[in-house]
Amino acid sequence: MKKILFIVLLSLLAGCASKPPPYDAVVVFKEAEVNMRKEAYEKARKGYQEMQEKSPDKSYDAVLMLRIADTYYGDEQYSEALVEYQAFLNYHPVHKDAAYAQYQIAMCSFKELSTIDRDPAPAHAVIREMRKLLDKYPKSGYEEQARKSISICTDWIAEYELYVARFYHKKGSYKAAAGRCEKLLRDYPGSPSEKDALYYAGLSYMKLGERDLARARFETLAQKYPTMKQSALSHIHKL
Repeated sequence: MKKILFIVLLSLLAGCASKPPPYDAVVVFKEAEVNMRKEAYEKARKGYQEMQEKSPDKSYDAVLMLRIADTYYGDEQYSEALVEYQAFLNYHPVHKDAAYAQYQIAMCSFKELSTIDRDPAPAHAVIREMRKLLDKYPKSGYEEQARKSISICTDWIAEYELYVARFYHKKGSYKAAAGRCEKLLRDYPGSPSEKDALYYAGLSYMKLGERDLARARFETLAQKYPTMKQSALSHIHKL
């Protein structure tokens, strides 16, 4: 009888020993926050995601959603971060951190800006999302950064248009070159690339035999940019 009781007791103790400790969301969150401060973003993300999985009521918790987005951003996984920030806004459009999420969406594209010969889509995205930030959250505190980013990306796109115009001009596709220059002059007036756009537009029109259009562009160049006046006038004399 004693032997049977001993075996039963051992079985009970073994069962207790194999039973996992209760899940403590507070502990998991604190550990994730520590990893976040250490910039151990992957570890932090696993902690936040574990809370979402094991605490159903936390699945769409604003803090967790934003933290997960921030871990991707910190890891320079900008495409993933953008998706998570957008998900946060979808579920929490009027949250106190909604403006921050919108700003970060724009910054995800800003971080993907590359050399001037690459696709300008990220620059367009920055402008679109920063304008959305200014429109939806006018007193967010991000106004200065938003306007600065818009200015940088506007100039970046203008420079891209000039790069393409020069490419076409060098290739001998003067109509295409002139078209790109005109687009730059129309859409991005006053940009740092405007001077060269006027110059290449004038050259392209000369090659096309469009003397009046060439003269108009060189005259504007001479009037607006004194340092280019001599060069512009010399081309006008050739017409």
